[in-house]
Amino acid sequence: MSSPDAARGPRRPHSKRPTASLGLALAIAAALLAGCTDFRPLYGSLDGAGQSGGVGAQLRSIEVAVAGSRVDQQLRNQLVFGFGGGGGEPEKPVYRLSIRLIENAIPVGVERLEDIPAAYLLQLNANYAIVEIASGKTITTGTSFANASYDFSRQRFANVRAQRDAENRVAGTIAADIRTKVAAFFATRA
Repeated sequence: MSSPDAARGPRRPHSKRPTASLGLALAIAAALLAGCTDFRPLYGSLDGAGQSGGVGAQLRSIEVAVAGSRVDQQLRNQLVFGFGGGGGEPEKPVYRLSIRLIENAIPVGVERLEDIPAAYLLQLNANYAIVEIASGKTITTGTSFANASYDFSRQRFANVRAQRDAENRVAGTIAADIRTKVAAFFATRA
């Protein structure tokens, strides 16, 4: 029997010192990373004042437009809590966030014998815009989306509850995404 190592030929001993090319690559990487020093907190400030200024204050000054449907209201509640840090709606809002939702429930599984859906995929797309209230100028727009699946059965209450749970999950996901995008917008604007 032959060994696969024997077919390759004699082995050379490995050096324990890094080669010159590896050292050069590490030096170049270190030089490139040395310029990346503009780190700052997203929600706080550099002076240790917490959220007294900066992005946190701007997020707390956003009024979320009134919602129409249950999913709209769930998304609005999540955003008001996320922007205000649990403090409720702003007393003197500077910005207004309006959202337009597009909801779609797609059957993804079918009962073989009864030809009825066994599961659905709930898709929610949100288009949002933030307007400066004083000037009426749109300062940023964006989109967000989320998907959640839920089972469908013969039990009516279970179906309603499963659909609501899926709606709550997608609303929470979209709210977190919009909050992050808006915070990043304000952080880059400062």
